[in-house]
Parts: sequence; C-alpha cells; structure tokens
Amino acid sequence: MNRLWIVSELFYPDETSTAYILTKVAETLTAKFDVNVICGPTSYSNGTDKLLKTSDKLQSANLNICRVSETTLDKNRLITRIIRFIMLSFKLSSKLYKNVRQDEPVLIVTNPAPLLLMMPIIKKIRKFRLYILVHDVFPENAIPANIISSSKSILFRILKYFFDSAYKKADKLIVLGRDMKDIIQKKTGKSDNQVVIIENWAQTDLIIPHDKSLELLMSSSKVDIQYAGNIGRVQGLQNFLKIFHSANNPDIRLSVWGDGAVKKELEKYVSDNSVDNVIFWGSYGREEQNTVLNNCDLAIVTLADGMYGLGVPSKSYNIMAAGKPILFIGDANSEIALTIKDFDIGYCYEANDVIGLKSFLSSLNENRKEELREKGLRAREVSEKYYSEKIVLQKFNRAIN
Repeated sequence: MNRLWIVSELFYPDETSTAYILTKVAETLTAKFDVNVICGPTSYSNGTDKLLKTSDKLQSANLNICRVSETTLDKNRLITRIIRFIMLSFKLSSKLYKNVRQDEPVLIVTNPAPLLLMMPIIKKIRKFRLYILVHDVFPENAIPANIISSSKSILFRILKYFFDSAYKKADKLIVLGRDMKDIIQKKTGKSDNQVVIIENWAQTDLIIPHDKSLELLMSSSKVDIQYAGNIGRVQGLQNFLKIFHSANNPDIRLSVWGDGAVKKELEKYVSDNSVDNVIFWGSYGREEQNTVLNNCDLAIVTLADGMYGLGVPSKSYNIMAAGKPILFIGDANSEIALTIKDFDIGYCYEANDVIGLKSFLSSLNENRKEELREKGLRAREVSEKYYSEKIVLQKFNRAIN
C-alpha cells in the first residue's frame, strides 16, 4: 500500500477543529494509503498533564503518528509565540524531509503559517506531491485580525509575495467554499481542477434536533437567538450586540456561549447599558454541542468586514444538523450566505446593513416561530443530503491520490 504523509501542528487527541478534521481525514484515507502523521506534541488532562508518547496508534493499523518535541517558549507573548511557530515548523519539515520519498502524496494544513513557506523548498528537493488544505489565507487574514494595518503596507506586500509563491507550488489546493476558491485562484492562477472545494461537515449522527432543554430558556415565549463559539475579533460581535440592543425588542433574547478575546468587552457593554435580554454562558466541549446548539430558535454566524474568502465558519454545518435556521452577518457572496440563499435555511445581512438587521431583529416575535421552525427543518435535511461526515470525507478520498 502506498504511503501518505499528513503534516500538522495539531492532531488526535486534541479537540480543536483542525485536529478533529485531520484525524477524521487521516482515518478515512487509511482505506487506500499507509497514513503517516507528523505533528506537534499534545498534552491531556487525566489527573495530571502528561506528554503523549512519540508514536501512537489509532483504530487503523495503517495509521501511524510521529510527534516532534515541544519548545518551552511562552505561548502568550507575541514574539516568543512567533519564534515557537517557526521552530515547530522547522521540526515538522525536518521530520518529513528525512522520511518522504519521491512521488509520495503529502497533505498539510495552513497552520502553523511558517510550515506553508517551508514545504515548497522541501518539495523541490524531494519531489513529492503537495496537497494543501486551506483553512487560513495568508497574509490577507492578518488585516481583519488587525495584525497588519493595510494591504498597502510594505510588510503585507512582502508576505504576500512569499505566501502566494507557496500556494502556487501545491499540486492541489483544497478550499472550504466558493468564496475561498475565488480568492485562491486569484492568488495562484490555478485551474478549477487544481483548486477543489471540500466543505466542512455536519455531525448529523451526533447533533440531533430536539426541544430547548435549559430551564432558563424555556421560561418564556421569547425568540431565543444564540451565538456559540469563539468570541474573537474577526466575528464582529461588538457591532451585532449594539444593533441587537438598539432593536429594543422585548420578544427576543440573546445567549452567548463560549470565550475569546472580546468577551469581556461584550460583558462590559451589557453591564454599562443595562441590557437585560443578553445571557453569557461559559465555554462548552464537543460532547456538549448537541445540548447547546438546540437551545435556540435562531443561530448567529458572523464574519467581520474584509473576511470574504478568508474563512468559512465550520460551526454553520452543525447548526444545520441541529435543525436551526442561521442568521448570517457578513459578505453576501461568502459560502455560508450562498448556502443559506440556495436552500432557504435562514437570513443574510451585510455587516454594514445596520438598518436592515435592526429591522429584522425588531420584527421577531412568537408569531414568527413557525417560519423559523420550517427553515430549521430544511437546514437539517440539507445537512443530511449534502454535508454529512460520510459524504464530505469521500470527497477527500477522491481528491487525494
């Protein structure tokens, strides 16, 4: 059986989305490859944190994991974090260089970023086939994240030159949606056959629609709106919260699940403005998704201005699996917006459409719950027909050869 190499910072048993996705992809590809994973170390909590052994086995005998050693640098300081990413990328690349053979397929994900820049150099020497799973589009994603101030800056133009060159060296690029394909093809000039769309999948077997179960959310006939996930800067939740408050609608309630860089800012706004229909919940694990996602009538997915083609929120697919309609706030031509419009499973508003979004929020009441329920039922049907784990993973099986 031919060998396949997967190189990633994160892998099983980590529960981040990247680790989870790559683990599932790796297990699927064992049907036709001996899969060798080169990844960073991981720790897990079992009374005390322990470093996993260098080599681990999952369910398949055709899947082997090789871990490189961790650095001791502080992950919370920007400069040491950058140095750590560079050192980790070098270790991952070095391990691949020593083991990969000519014409063997190599799958990498765009994290850590320095790894993306090192792969083409090794590819030129070792002459393997390179597949890049694009979760992040560098350096364009650094602008909405406020890491780089402008696309006109010298730093951006230097980084763009090197990253564009790296993307071009791939034999095939796997992207998450139509908008990302548009951006990547403009960066690389590659054909439709060289840039393929493989969406994230819905956990239709684990996420099952059911009635709201939290006592607090069952206590009234309000329309419950939910945001669940990372509360970061590129989500644009600060603006949404202001619009939500300005709608001044006593028939709606917002639940915010998760943690992130701007959570305290949102909590301060709610406190300072005496907003009484917003509830903050804590973080939740993957095993709690079914309960969390089902505790609403309408789920929010947001992308800040400038994020067109730079990311496709994976949580959208599990929201669909839970049978909930989506309120998408972002570019009207982005993948999730197009999906909502294609199947009539929610509502879409541009991030700067303050008047339209406020009017929509003001209109929500108990009389519209049947409309929301019907859109949610369609969302579940769509998730089963197009975005189930089995269907999406078979796309990886066809794409990598």
